[in-house]
Amino acid sequence: MRYVKDVKILEDGEMATAVIQLNERMEVLSSAVKNSGHTVTDTLFISQVPHAYQTNDPSRDIEEIMERHGIPGHAVGFLTAAEVKHVFSTIETDYEGMITFAAVTAGLSNQVVAGELIENWEERYRISQERYRMLVGGTINIIGISPVPLTDAAKVNIFLPMTEAKSAALGILGHRETGTTSDAVAIVSPIGDNRAAYSGTGVPLGISMARSVKAAVISNLVKRRDFPQMGTFIDVLSRRGITMELMWEAALESYIPNPEWSTDDIKRRFESKMGILSEDINISSLIQGAIALEDLGDKDCICAMPRGMFAEDPIHLIADEIIGMQIAQYIAGTRGIFEFHRFDRHKPGMISKLGPFMDDMLCGLIGGIMSSVYTDLFDGCN
Repeated sequence: MRYVKDVKILEDGEMATAVIQLNERMEVLSSAVKNSGHTVTDTLFISQVPHAYQTNDPSRDIEEIMERHGIPGHAVGFLTAAEVKHVFSTIETDYEGMITFAAVTAGLSNQVVAGELIENWEERYRISQERYRMLVGGTINIIGISPVPLTDAAKVNIFLPMTEAKSAALGILGHRETGTTSDAVAIVSPIGDNRAAYSGTGVPLGISMARSVKAAVISNLVKRRDFPQMGTFIDVLSRRGITMELMWEAALESYIPNPEWSTDDIKRRFESKMGILSEDINISSLIQGAIALEDLGDKDCICAMPRGMFAEDPIHLIADEIIGMQIAQYIAGTRGIFEFHRFDRHKPGMISKLGPFMDDMLCGLIGGIMSSVYTDLFDGCN
């Protein structure tokens, strides 16, 4: 890009700093750590800090970094725990003559859905440590450079396509989260007259910038293999409040006691088979398919279904039962289908509280496993 003179990585032991040198002093509006708000500079930088970085005075720390690297005091600076040497990306996009530039560092150890509280700290910390061992820290820092001068309104406006593009990139890679708790952004634009007043997602400038940001975020997260931590379908169900214990309680409610069988042994077999099936891609796919359809139904987004009908579980919706029967048959054959229908009639335990796809999916899963357990016990299998 004509406004970018040089981009370089300055190493400082295990840490590194990415520095963007501009050809001229330009206007910057940012939420950066150093020189945030509205300023003028020809230098921007993103400095790496340790993964466990904690401080009451980040301004002092960033000034020390600037002094070590000879970065001028008017520079706009960001901090990140991401491994700058490996995952600093720059992308340039030309859309209808609007050539934009985006420089990004991205990591998701502290990801969050905007507006939601951060919970499950122990699980998040475990995932964070795994990512840290792979050199994948947190924070998404985005620096965008506009090719044309912007009004103050346009500078604020362009944060929308930049932020939406970041969230879209996360969604493309399968993340539910919209960003991290420490994200920061900057828009850089030339000094001059004839300022653009609009820069949203409907004009060439906003479209070009969004494409640059989205491509840069995706590039970084792919480099660091920062994909969703799905685990097994047991983990997925548990995150939705459907625990192994609740599934066992539903199974036990429909169990007709046999004096020759130990309930503790049946539970052991049930949990063992559940664990084995959790490594099966076909069962996992059917379960995740049912979950996805349930979510679409809750949003009234299932094609050919009028709004509001899903909540009524219409009688002509049979796809949910088909999924349940397929799961049961896959696990235990014809006997599994029989057990599915028995569970579907009674909907034991928490199953009765679930929606159309979730309840039939669980009837198939739990019914199929219990049918398989009964078969093993009748056949004398350990």
